[in-house]
Formats: sequence, C-alpha cells, structure tokens
Amino acid sequence: MQNLIDAKQLMKVFSKVEQQGAPAQTPVGNGFELAGMQVATGFDGYDLYFFAEGVSLTLGFHQKYHIDAQNEQQIDQFI
Repeated sequence: MQNLIDAKQLMKVFSKVEQQGAPAQTPVGNGFELAGMQVATGFDGYDLYFFAEGVSLTLGFHQKYHIDAQNEQQIDQFI
C-alpha cells in the first residue's frame, strides 16, 4: 500500500484545492474544499490532511502518509 500514493501528486492536489477551493470546516479545523475533497494543514504546517468520500489521509514529514478508510474500494476511489 505504501507505494500506491505519490506524495508529490498529493501536494499538487493540496495546492489546487487550497487555491481554487472554498473555505470549509474540516474534521481537523479550517481548510478548503473543492469537488468533494477537503484539505487542511496541521498547526505546525508539517502535516497535510485530505478528506473525501469516507477516506482520510494524512501526509506527514518526510512524505510518510497514513490512510483511514472502511474498505479497500474507498481507497481505490480516492486514489
């Protein structure tokens, strides 16, 4: 699973949602939303949070990430 997600692509998605999206309240605080994807940053700026259709993904320092989802199908749709 670790190799399925490209951290650079995630950062591009974050940037697009942040620039083109509308301000939104996410599960971790203030963020942005675009086309069903919500994004937010951690208080220190090192963590990026992504939320979409039952999936939450945290991209942390050194491009390590953690995904929470109810099933593999949700993860596949997220990717």
